[in-house]
Amino acid sequence: MAVSRLWTTSSGHFRPSYTSYLKRFMNNDFPDASIEEWHIEAKIKKWRRTCFIIVNLLDRPGFEWDASQNMVVAEDDVWDAFIQVNKQAREARDVQFPLFEDWRVCFISPPEEPEE
Repeated sequence: MAVSRLWTTSSGHFRPSYTSYLKRFMNNDFPDASIEEWHIEAKIKKWRRTCFIIVNLLDRPGFEWDASQNMVVAEDDVWDAFIQVNKQAREARDVQFPLFEDWRVCFISPPEEPEE
């Protein structure tokens, strides 16, 4: 959905009807889950927030992405100093994020569509 013009605007944001589509899709696959649009919106909001925290960390000196562990890594003193300034960064310390590359596509920069 992140790369489809059907579901995204020219600025890369999802169109308003995307949650109702996802709800129908998920309710077909998981009929007993009782998934509501607000569940989807809350999860996407959390993923977007976490994605931006990770991107922010990776823009700072001393932080790197370890693809083998799917996590942000840095020396303890670098983490401690940054967490003093940005408390949200604590959420990313010693946590694996196997969906980060997908989040980056959805929330930061969707891949370019091939030219025809």
